[in-house]
Amino acid sequence: MVVFNKKDSNQSVMEKWFSQINTSAFTMTNVGVLDLLNPSFVSCSHEKKELTLSFDVKDWELNPEGGLHGGIIVTGFDTTFGLLCHYYAKPNMVCTINIATTFLQPILPNDTVEYHARIISHGKTVVSMVGEARIKRNNILAATATTTFMVLDKQMDQTK
Repeated sequence: MVVFNKKDSNQSVMEKWFSQINTSAFTMTNVGVLDLLNPSFVSCSHEKKELTLSFDVKDWELNPEGGLHGGIIVTGFDTTFGLLCHYYAKPNMVCTINIATTFLQPILPNDTVEYHARIISHGKTVVSMVGEARIKRNNILAATATTTFMVLDKQMDQTK
C-alpha cells in the first residue's frame, strides 16, 4: 500500500495510489458501492488536480428503458469526485455537500463510461469540482456535473 505523505505528493505518488483501486491494498474498495461499481483507473494529473476513472455498464445498473439509471450516473460522478477529493484531503474523511448533474445522452448496456473530475477550488474545508461523463466508444459527452465536498476533521479508519 502506498503511504500518503503530503510533502511527498507528486504525479508518481498519485498514479501509484489510484492504480491500486482494484486491489485489496486499496482500503476503500472492499465494501459498499465502490466495490459494486468496480471502477478502473484511467489517468490523473497532480498538477491539474484531475482524475479519470472508467466504469463498465452492468445489467443491474439499467433502468426500465434499458439505459444506465440516472442514479448510477450520479453515483459514478460522486465516486470519482470523492476519490479525487479524498486523495488531496488524506487522511481526513470527505463528504458530499451537493451535486448537480445534467444528463445529455443515454448510456447503453455494454458501454464503458469515463468519468473525468477536476478540482476548481480547494480551501481548508470546502472543495469545488466539475466533471464530465463520456461514453468511451465514440467519446460522446453523456453528462456533466458540479459538486461541493467538505473535508471533515475526522480521519478514516485505515484498518478496514
